[in-house]
Amino acid sequence: MQIESHAVRQFDQGLVLDVIAHDLSLCAYVAIAPPDPQAVTAFVPPEQFESGGNLHVAAVESPDEAAQIVEDVLFNMDADDAVAFLCADTPAWHATLESLGYTDEPSPLE
Repeated sequence: MQIESHAVRQFDQGLVLDVIAHDLSLCAYVAIAPPDPQAVTAFVPPEQFESGGNLHVAAVESPDEAAQIVEDVLFNMDADDAVAFLCADTPAWHATLESLGYTDEPSPLE
């Protein structure tokens, strides 16, 4: 799957990316956060919940699983959807960003 992305903004726990996967354009929140769906309320703005699209949430526990999780989640998304990746630690966060086609060198968020 061809995926490209660029950072839109940074927040305390991660980055917001504009992602293009094939012809699908979406927003991805990639954070170092516990695997709790309620954690997204700390960094996903309320407008995202009100926009009409779905917010998908996925936990990434290790760098080894990042690519497969990203591919699985993106396969199930529609236009106007967004996704929040809750990464267990910095290595999982970096692997998730890489899997999303983010090529800039992000700074650690520890």
